This record gives sequence, C-alpha cells and structure tokens, in this order.
Amino acid sequence: MKPELIVDAPIIGEKKIWVKKIYKPHFDHPFHFHKLCELTWVEKSYGKLIIGDYVGNFAEGELVLSSPELPHLWKCDAVFYKKRKKLHTKALGLYFPPDLINKVTDDTGSIRLYNDLMHRAERGLRFHGETRTKTIEKIKEAAQCSGLVQLGIFLQIVDLLSKSKEFAVLASVGYKSSTNENDMERFNDVYQFLLKNFHRDIMLEEVARICNMSPNAFCRFFKQKTQKTFTRFVNEIRIGHARKLLQNENYSIKDICYECGYNNPVNFFSFFKQITGQTPKAFRQHIQNIK
Repeated sequence: MKPELIVDAPIIGEKKIWVKKIYKPHFDHPFHFHKLCELTWVEKSYGKLIIGDYVGNFAEGELVLSSPELPHLWKCDAVFYKKRKKLHTKALGLYFPPDLINKVTDDTGSIRLYNDLMHRAERGLRFHGETRTKTIEKIKEAAQCSGLVQLGIFLQIVDLLSKSKEFAVLASVGYKSSTNENDMERFNDVYQFLLKNFHRDIMLEEVARICNMSPNAFCRFFKQKTQKTFTRFVNEIRIGHARKLLQNENYSIKDICYECGYNNPVNFFSFFKQITGQTPKAFRQHIQNIK
C-alpha cells in the first residue's frame, strides 16, 4: 500500500479553513500525515488510534488535535468491516494552516497561547471535559456556514483550545516524526498487520518480512524510529484492547487475557501493571466506581 500525504483540503498557503464531513463504513486512510493542522471529532465509530508513537483506543465523542506532519492512523474495530453489520463511521475534520492565527491578529497574548497550543499539538492532543463539549458544538456550527461567519467560529474554537487545561498529550516526549516515504510505507504495513492480528501469537520473523528485513535489523529500525521496542508497542496495543474489554462486565478477566493475545494470565497481569500501573481487577473496579 502506497504511503500518503493526504491533500484533501485545498487550502495550503491560503488563509482559509476547511471542514471535511466523513460518513462511510469505516475510516479508510492508511498511516498518513497532512501539511495542515487537523482537529477531528468522531461522532460515531470506535477502534484503535495510532498517533506518532502513541497507540490506544478511540470511541464516540473523541476530539483530537494534531499538528502538520504528525503521522496518524484511525483504524475501526473489525466489526465495521463486516457488511452484514451495516455500521457507519461519522466524523468531522477541521483543517487549517498552522500560521493562520498569526495572519489574522497582532494580539501578542493570543498569539503566544496559540503557539503554545501548536507546540503541544506536535505530539497530538486529546481533549475532554467542558472543552470538548463546547468545541464539538462549535465544530457543528462551523460545518453549517462559510465565510466570515465560519472564520469567527473557528477563532472561538482556537480560543477554547488555547486556554484549556482539559487535554492529554498522546505521543511521547522523545517522539520525532518521520515523513520519509519508505518509512511511512513500512509503518503503515506493520501497523495494519498488528491491528488485525494482535489477538494471536505474532512471530517477530513474520513482521520483519513485511519490511524485507532481518528480525535484528527490524528491531533496530523500529526502536530508532519510535523510541519504543517492538515488544512494548505490541503489548500497548493488547493492553489498550484489554482496558476496553474490562469496561464490559460480561467478560471475565481470564477471557480478556486470551482475547488480547496472551497465552497465560501471568504475562497478561505483568504487562497490564507495567503499562497502566494497575492490575486488571483494580482497573475494572475503578471504572465501575466512576460510572
């Protein structure tokens, strides 16, 4: 699969914003990046999100901001690929040039807050709380208008996000994005394979073959580009899926262990505690207490 620089917003180099409406069975872009900032609201869908070196779940209501050239992949869960289920993904993407605010205002305070936001967005930001609720309403409004009215709403969105403390930074501090075509192609193929097969035993040799590398060369390449070991990355996918399943009380912890690709509970408990800081049982109890 050819890696992609997604040029779906015809505004590069212009003082414009663009709202993309997504309504399709599932997200279908490969691991990709944009030359624009992207603010994505997922109205309907759920699955896995990779952004930079972050891997986790996404659900309905997600609001994520990414800076230009930050590679990412939205991958719906397998159920969205089954035609008989007739599920659909619905989302809105707001695209804008990173220097737009500097061109429409000379207010130093606003510019400083915006530049701080853009710096944080280099690692990807997931917003929550009242910020998310208010911003989603503004995105809906922006999707229904154009011109100066749309620009005014966009400026309100920027003001909300720039001043907010209700966010989580996704990619790690040490992450350095790479938009090299060969690297993007390799990572897309590897990520697509892992997201499809993490439920089973995965041999290092079969993943290395995807990149036409020896296992040792692949491990060095993966660590160099992501600042994570391949084993750590696979376990983050599996534990992220386990955290999702633990929210459903119909699944026993033992069943979740095997569903996520672990052959025995000892390994499952060990990696779960290592990655989340909690045991699966404690995590489930925490979720139950905040419902």
